[in-house]
Amino acid sequence: MKNVPSKKHSNLLQNADSVVIKLQADINYTVFFLDDGQKALMAYSLKNYQQYLNYPFVRVNKSCIINLMYLKNIDPKNKKIQLKDGSEIQISRRRMEEVLKNVSVCS
Repeated sequence: MKNVPSKKHSNLLQNADSVVIKLQADINYTVFFLDDGQKALMAYSLKNYQQYLNYPFVRVNKSCIINLMYLKNIDPKNKKIQLKDGSEIQISRRRMEEVLKNVSVCS
């Protein structure tokens, strides 16, 4: 991160594995979807978080990073992932191989 993150931001990133379902881009901001149904808007781009967050987080398309711990189902034929919160996300064709590799490690 370029700037020093706030205390709330630091706590969210430290506990990300257990509370964050997915991160979704919103122009130059990122929306964190939490397991309790809340959302948190942060003022960094998705690219910054991709560099900071490691496994079990994987980028599935241009605008979304998911937490594999909340993966419910994957459909490689239709290139879709379903998460435990009910959301369905399209996997980009260029990221399909990386996603499948990380899913196999998770299983």
